[in-house]
Amino acid sequence: MTSQNGNKANNGNTNAKQSSQGHDIKQPPNTGWKGPIPAKNGGREVGYIQKPPYSWQSDEFQVKYRAKCWCGKLEFEYHGDPIDAKHCHCTQCQRLHGAPFQWAALFHKTSVRLAQHCDPLDLDFFSTQEGHSEHSVPCKISCRNCRSPMADEGRNMVMAYPSSFVFKDKHVPAAFAPTAHIFYDERVMDLDDDIPKWSGHKNSSEQLPHAPNDATDRTMGKGKRHKADNE
Repeated sequence: MTSQNGNKANNGNTNAKQSSQGHDIKQPPNTGWKGPIPAKNGGREVGYIQKPPYSWQSDEFQVKYRAKCWCGKLEFEYHGDPIDAKHCHCTQCQRLHGAPFQWAALFHKTSVRLAQHCDPLDLDFFSTQEGHSEHSVPCKISCRNCRSPMADEGRNMVMAYPSSFVFKDKHVPAAFAPTAHIFYDERVMDLDDDIPKWSGHKNSSEQLPHAPNDATDRTMGKGKRHKADNE
């Protein structure tokens, strides 16, 4: 997602909330992690594999959700419900996912871990800031074997992809329902739904109307008319 990976704040006392790019960020739940948030300032982290959101263990961590890649070599575990969920229409997400928009659910980094039976060597990373296939936060996480995208690791948060989650009875919980369309100005198609739409980040940019202006906008999105349409 454009400029949002890892820019979430989670400091403050237990009852405090902080607004970061449209989210009310509560204090992280107690999952047993005692150290500082790994790579909180971005960039590379020494020993990151043994830290959240990768291969670490704690008795306080209670698995509520699991997400798997297509081939099954990678499995991530999630403690509790996501903080928020949204659809991102930025051009970066379109290109990296090969889709008109991305569906993401936001979790505290310390609420995520790689399942114990998984081999960390099956992890693959891509830093969109540096343009290299390496672990440098913020970065994209995928399976080295099947290349399935799994999540974005940010400085404080993980943007999980609900499409990779294994939900009971294939029923998507209400906590994963998107609360916003973000970067909707960059969309390639209009969505006529009741979910709030923002030109940039939620609650910190212009809120856009739900309905498209005409038939062209409905199929192509704002500003996406082909040159031939005007000839």
